[in-house]
Amino acid sequence: MTRHQCPHPYHQTKRRRTIERSSLFVVIVGLILFFVLGRFSVKSVAEYQTENGLLQTSIVELTKVNKKLVKQQDFVESSKKIDAQAQKDSRRSFTKLHQELSDIKEQLAFYQRVVAPETLIKGLYINSFEIKPLGKGVYEYQLILAQGASQKRAVKGQYALSMVGDLHGEEKELLLKEMLVKQVASHDFSFKYYELLTGEIKLADGFVAKEVSVMVNPSKKGSKAIQQQWLWRELVSGQKVVD
Repeated sequence: MTRHQCPHPYHQTKRRRTIERSSLFVVIVGLILFFVLGRFSVKSVAEYQTENGLLQTSIVELTKVNKKLVKQQDFVESSKKIDAQAQKDSRRSFTKLHQELSDIKEQLAFYQRVVAPETLIKGLYINSFEIKPLGKGVYEYQLILAQGASQKRAVKGQYALSMVGDLHGEEKELLLKEMLVKQVASHDFSFKYYELLTGEIKLADGFVAKEVSVMVNPSKKGSKAIQQQWLWRELVSGQKVVD
């Protein structure tokens, strides 16, 4: 059913005023709600700023803690490196002391052989001969000459070293002067009890050594020369390259 609208001007004006009042009320209520929501929005911003401040403070504290942890980690890493280096140095020192002890034992054994009555030897003799690889085809020889403890005079003379082997399928003999890394004026010796003679040699390319010979010639008139041979493989067997 369609509502009847009165066409009288009075009723039209009254209806318009009612609509205007209703619209005004709606506007006022809307303004109040907008104000309240605005206050709530401002409060939320303030809370956000507060939380942001707390977060910034936490970041600063965490940064400080992180720096402390990084320093502690660096300290631990440094300590590990120091410990590792100390252990390495200790091992080196131990190895060096062990080598020195072995050398001392060898010297003591030598002295015992020299002065022991049951092993007294008259005249000059070859106490020992060794060859040690140094790397890159270079070797060091060590020749120890000695004379019996009953001898009171110094013994003098010269020594020679030679090596026999194969060179490109042919037998070849190399003399000491051909093998020396550094040439020396002479190969003399002079001692009363013993003398250690050393030098560095290098074999020719393609040369396969088989036998080493040492000749000792005392300068005293009437003294006999001493010659001794060693197999090359026996001299270098078990020898390690010096670092």
